[in-house]
Order: sequence, then C-alpha cells, then structure tokens
Amino acid sequence: MFITLTHEDLTRVRFEASPLWETVTSLRALQAGTPLHRPWVTEARRRITASGDPLAREHLRLLTTLVQPQGFIADSLTPTPERGDSFADALNAVAAVPGELWLRDLGYLERRKPTGTILATLEELRADIDAAVPRIVAALRWYWATAVEPYWPRLRSVLLADIDSRLDELSHYGIQEVFKTLHPSVRPTETGLEITRGCEATDLPEPGSGLILVPNAFVWPNTLVLNIAPFVPTITYAPRGVGRLWEATRETRESPISRLLGRTRAQILAQLDVPMTTTQLACALDLAAGTVNAHLKVLAESGLTEPVRAGREVFYQRGRVGEELLARA
Repeated sequence: MFITLTHEDLTRVRFEASPLWETVTSLRALQAGTPLHRPWVTEARRRITASGDPLAREHLRLLTTLVQPQGFIADSLTPTPERGDSFADALNAVAAVPGELWLRDLGYLERRKPTGTILATLEELRADIDAAVPRIVAALRWYWATAVEPYWPRLRSVLLADIDSRLDELSHYGIQEVFKTLHPSVRPTETGLEITRGCEATDLPEPGSGLILVPNAFVWPNTLVLNIAPFVPTITYAPRGVGRLWEATRETRESPISRLLGRTRAQILAQLDVPMTTTQLACALDLAAGTVNAHLKVLAESGLTEPVRAGREVFYQRGRVGEELLARA
C-alpha cells in the first residue's frame, strides 16, 4: 500500500488519541486473546459476561461481524476524528456516515466469503442499512462502557505520552524521522509512505487532505491504515511504552527506596509505569490531590519525575533517574 503525501499534506500531519479507535481495535484483541493484553482481555470478558444488558449478545454479534480477528475492519466504524474528540463526539460521527459507505464496507467483508452467523449478519445489515446503523452505534456505546471506558484513563495516558515523545522528535529531527520510527512496516519515500500490507480500496483520498497518526495500544503488534475516500488518510501504530500498560505496580513499602524517599513518594514513583495526572495518582493511591501534588513537585525538582503537558492537563512520568533508582531498588 502507498500513501502519497504532497508538501501540503506534510504541513497537515497531526496526532490524535482516539477513544473510538481504541474501542474498535480492542474488539480484535478481545477475540484473538492478544498475549500482551491478556490482563485486560480476562477482565473485559468477565465484564461482558456480567453485563446486565439484555442485548449484550446481539451487540457482540454485530461488532464481531464488522471487526473480525483478522483482515478488513469496516472503515465506517472509524471516520476521521476531529481534534480532541470525546467518545460521544466520535459516535455521532459514526452515526453520520452515509449508508452507501456502510454498504461499501459490507461488500469488502462479503468478498472474504464468510459463512454461518457472520454471513447471516452481513445479509441482515445489508437488507436495511438505515435501521442497522443505529444498532451498530448502540452496540459500540455498550461495548465502550463495558470493556474500554473503565481503562481509558490509563490507555489515554500512554497515548498522550507517546504523542509528546513524537512531537519532541519532530521538533528535533523532522517529520521523516517520525515516520521511520512509527512501525517496521512503514517506510518513508520521496513521495509518501509505503506500508507493507495489502489494500483492496480503489477510492483513494485526494492529495492535500493531510495525514492523521493515531497511537493505538490494541493495534499492537501490527498497524492499521485507513486510506479510502472520503476519510483523511490515517495510520494507527502501537505507542511507546505499550508493553508496560498492564503491568502491576511494583511493591515499594519495605524496599530501600521507601526508606530513602519516604513511603508515599516511593509509592508515587512506582505507580508511574504509565504517565498519570495528579488526580489519577490521588485516586490510585487513595491520597488527597494536594498531598500528591506536593510530593510530585519534590520528585520533579529532583529529576525523578518529569511533567508532560497535554492541552490543559499535566501528566507525570518517571524520569531517567527515577527509572534507574527503581531498577536498583
């Protein structure tokens, strides 16, 4: 697959942390039981089984027809995100996708020669696409609330930390270096990006619409590309630090680091396996936000933590010194 990038496109490259993209790709991880995400898969399956929604099985049937363990994912599930879209905003965009685009997606899925329940569901959706879209939106809303939203703060912190790192890389080395480090399957050329994967789409976007880069935890270890009109070309890639996403926090209460820093500061430092805000840390450790903020200030002044700004929010991550100190504890 090749994405042509003009000079105008290169001036319109942007990053987005998308709750909708995470929700859609998590369906694939859920079905495949992706080893990296096994702690989440186990808990998500438990939550889904315990769901009191009488339509839970119906919701899953629809979603796993449109997002199967391998191959094509319905493009209409991930329309071009606006800057800073909430999940509700993104659902509104899904609901607004024209019926003919949904039918195009169903056509791609039907080319895979499905059988059984998947074939029957595709035929059911095609028979009345206008009635089907609200059902798909309702299924996404249920699945997000059940399986993804409880983990969104942790997921989002990893995505925003990756974006901060990429923007720093961009300011120092330029966009070509950013492209080179996205994923082994993505290779920059003189006229655009070559991605090592197939693509059946023929309705390619017009040059000049830009490019959206979406860090996405659940896409690991692969990448997904949306390169079809009328959407803006989009590449999802696994963020840096995704391997630590579900790690249990290291125990520090009786460690030398606790005696050195004090128990609370040691716990804060250990909690930062992924970047977190003061509020998130306070909730995780059952402390007052003011107490956490005071400790973070001392840790930052010592170089043990580093602030990362994302809009109006400030996340904290371990600095190099903090990583080295914990590693020796």
